[in-house]
Amino acid sequence: MNRAIPTPGIRRRSVTGLWLRHAVSFVRYWKFVITWVLIEPVIILVAVGFGVGKLIGSVEDGVSYAEFVTPGLIIGNAMFHALFETSWNAYNRIDNDVYETALTTPITVTEITMGDILWAVTRSILTVVGTAIVAAMFGWLNGWEAIGILIPAVMVGITFGALGFLFSAVAPHTTFLTLVFTLVASPMFFFSGSFFPISILPDWVEPIAWVMPLTSAVHIARGFALASFDMSHVWAAVYMIVFTAIIWPIAILLLRRRLIK
Repeated sequence: MNRAIPTPGIRRRSVTGLWLRHAVSFVRYWKFVITWVLIEPVIILVAVGFGVGKLIGSVEDGVSYAEFVTPGLIIGNAMFHALFETSWNAYNRIDNDVYETALTTPITVTEITMGDILWAVTRSILTVVGTAIVAAMFGWLNGWEAIGILIPAVMVGITFGALGFLFSAVAPHTTFLTLVFTLVASPMFFFSGSFFPISILPDWVEPIAWVMPLTSAVHIARGFALASFDMSHVWAAVYMIVFTAIIWPIAILLLRRRLIK
């Protein structure tokens, strides 16, 4: 009677080891990477806050446009970092057999996704903290409640880290990944409530906007930034958790099919 070979559980050392590999690479090229992590989002934040903010004034309930748009811009940039890490960078690792080499060691595909998503979360937090500090200096983030923006930052890192693997696992070439940012990430960024309230959208567009996971993340972040919470923020968090719980196993399955011939 044949016995099935037991599948090892998730090993923390495997996950953190892969995270450390990415961290070392990041530190090595930090002078280049910092332009995207901090300088670019700060430039966008300042340009929109001072430029468009001067034209619009207040948005809702006496909230200035700069205060309204700040959490959206911060979380939107966190999304781009997480998605880039597990789509574009992950594709390069697939193409250069980095993951296949890793699989010759005691590490599983599940642990690979966990290690990469953990690093995606780290990158999300780095850009959120850096940009939030600048926003606080300009007075666009007020109160200790704003520290709570780290919660949706982590959620965005996990959700879009998992989503990125859906694309890198099936991408035939890098041009496909360019379309991901053009047709998926950018529309989410502009229609997630980052720049204007969802309520001003046409009635048929508003439900579509709420289906996008970034909308929920921006909604949660704005709740912390403005210290204004209700049950809608709880449902937004539940939606992101359910969405991630659905797409992550699919990402693992697709990546396993690509790596294990």
